[in-house]
Order: sequence, then C-alpha cells, then structure tokens
Amino acid sequence: MPLRARLLSPQAPDWSSAMDALRRQLAPAHGPHLLPPHFLKVILPKIGGHVALFAQEEQPERTSGVGFLFPRGLDRAGRIYTLRFHALETPPPSPAALTAALQELLPGRFHFYDPAAPHTFTPSSQPQDGVDIGRPSQAEALAIQALYQRIWGSPPEQRYPADIHSQEFGLGASLVARVDGRVAGFLFGFLRFDGSPLPGDWEERFRGELRLESQVMGVDPAFRGRGIGFLLKRTQARDALRQGIRVVHWTADPLQFPNAALNFARLGAVAFDFYPNHYPIHNQLNRAPASRFELTWLVQTRRAAQALAHPGPAPRLDLSRRPDVVRVNRGWRDLLLDAEAPTIAVEIPARWTQLQAEDPQEALAWRQATDRLFLHYLGPEIGRYMVTGVGVAGERRFVVAQRVDPALLARIGAPLDPVAG
Repeated sequence: MPLRARLLSPQAPDWSSAMDALRRQLAPAHGPHLLPPHFLKVILPKIGGHVALFAQEEQPERTSGVGFLFPRGLDRAGRIYTLRFHALETPPPSPAALTAALQELLPGRFHFYDPAAPHTFTPSSQPQDGVDIGRPSQAEALAIQALYQRIWGSPPEQRYPADIHSQEFGLGASLVARVDGRVAGFLFGFLRFDGSPLPGDWEERFRGELRLESQVMGVDPAFRGRGIGFLLKRTQARDALRQGIRVVHWTADPLQFPNAALNFARLGAVAFDFYPNHYPIHNQLNRAPASRFELTWLVQTRRAAQALAHPGPAPRLDLSRRPDVVRVNRGWRDLLLDAEAPTIAVEIPARWTQLQAEDPQEALAWRQATDRLFLHYLGPEIGRYMVTGVGVAGERRFVVAQRVDPALLARIGAPLDPVAG
C-alpha cells in the first residue's frame, strides 16, 4: 500500500506536548533508543532536523512509524539526512517506501537507520598528555551513558542512547577520554544545517551552511583538574576542520564560571546569542531555570589556534585593576542597563551548583537578574555586546563582554591562514 509522510512543525503551539505524546507512544517498544525529551523539543529543530509521521494512504489516522531526521552532511545535490526510524507496525514499511514518502515533502537524500539493529563501532586512539582521546568502542558507548547519569543525576529518559555513537548513525563528533583504560570523560555532537546568523562577514567567510552542534561534554569528577575537557575540545576542533567544518556551536549555563573560563578564555569561543529558560530539564546541575549561552567557536581562526596551542590556566582579567571595564551589576541587585563602555562585566555566582542546592531562592534571583542583563546587552549587531572572556575581583566572578564593532569582528575572525581565509 502507498505510504505517506507528514512533517510536524516545531512552530506549532502543541509541539512540546506532541513530542511528549510521541515518546509515550514509542516507549513500550523503543524506550532505550529514544532521544531525551529536551533534545527532541529544542535541539532537533535547532540543528535543522525534522520529525516525520508515516501512515498507509488508506489509513491516514493510523501511524505506521515515526522518523527522526538528523543532518548527516552536504553534497553537490543538497542536504543528506539520517532517518532514525521507529516502527509501530509489523511488518514495518521498507526503507525504500519511507525515503520515497519523504522525498515528496523534503528536498534531500535520506540514509535509513534502525537504532535497534546491530551496529559497528570503530574505536580510535590519540594519546595526548597522558590521556587517550578517541572514538568509543561499543562498551565505552555504554560507559558514556553511565557517566552521564552520575554527573547530572538525570532520570533514565534524559539519557542519550548508546547507539548514536555507532559508525552507521554518523554523529558529527563522538569522543571519549581514557585514563588507564577507564572512560574519564566524553564529548559528542550533531551536525547542524545553518544556524543563527553570524555577525558581519563571518557567514560568508566561514561557510556556515554546515556546522557542528557540540551537544554534551562530561568529565568524571575523579579526573577533573587534568585538562580533560580542553583535550576533548581540542580534538573536536581538529576533527571538525578535517570534515570541512569551520563553525562549532554549543550551549552553556552562563552562571557556571569554570565552564565560562574553559569556553571563552582557554578555547577562544564567543557568545552573542542568549536563550532564557532554554531547556525543559531539572537535575542536580539544573535546579533553576536552564538559561543558556550559545557559544560560537570559529575553529579556523588565529584566536582559536592560539588558544588551543597554549593549554594551561585560563587567562582572567583582574577587574580590580581595570577601572575601564564597567560592571553592570552587583550580585543579583543594582542592575545597570545603560552602559555604553567598550567592555562590560556581568557578575555571576562564584559557586553556582552549590548555590542552587543550598539556597534555591537566591539562585532564582541570580538567574532572573542575569537573564535580564544578557537579554539587554548581548547580540551580534554592531553596538551590542559579545562575551569574549572572564574576570575576577577577589572572590567575585564575572563574564566579560566587548562592544561589537568591525574591529572586534576582524580580530576574532582573523583567519589562521590569511591566504585561505
């Protein structure tokens, strides 16, 4: 019988509830292979993915299966997607029928993928500074799941399925860090079609049609302080460049100072996009609303190359010696919303995770105050601000932002190879 596909719209007012309903429908047969609810609701549409419902033409009200479409790559003919399919009927529709139905709705090519089928894992090894970085084996993919659970304390439905690390699924990035044969950290991410507009001439220069969305990085608490996060990100940057990807994104809680020090000061990423209450998640590290920076990392620039070439303590501005840097808040009080200085600093909690656990009301006050400041100041347009570093003043902690102008964009976007750039 002819098969028909229907794409669900993330702009629909019932998108979030529709994703919850789909997961409930699929869970009995496909639970271990489902992506987390927050990923389907927020990240899949953000990276240019789609959700497709399939039904026989004679029974359009009866869903035969659900397909989740992930960016897989680009070629001269256009976009390539991975069709992650979950059947709701026996026998399931054929891959040929599924892809034919999709081609009536969506330009591109489709790579059929059954998450429950046997898969190939291709572990690799790159020893670096006493840590072995590489693609995971099947056993290590399962260890990633367990480590994710330990770090975030999330319920089982918020874990990522281990099969996404297989060769057949085609993640944009999949890495583990091994210390003495043990998984000490991990990083993985998805390919992304397009994304938020890049400022100035960055879009044209860095070919932003295919990017990398670096989704999750975690380091076992027992191995923190050894630079494992830096090594994972450095390897990710090199792998991205080998794939022809020049723009890497990820999201980060703006109130986690250690992450800000890594992202801005040690890696050379910047942030001009901010999303309040971005993720519908609640776990040990996210007790307050999960607002996020979106980081933009131009991996083929002098700034990124210089940062990656010099591992070590993250450089921090000593704001007690920089009266020219305007502080736009004092704690969660005294917000300054009319600053026009070339450089501003937003104070953030020194120990955000601890504060959320010990004083939820004060944590919420911090979140609301800093949300207001980031929404007011940040943006890619000339005259707004871009977060580029971190600062300290005694025990107080800050993220530091610079006013966007052509000179700043030229400095941050200065190519690694002036001829190629």
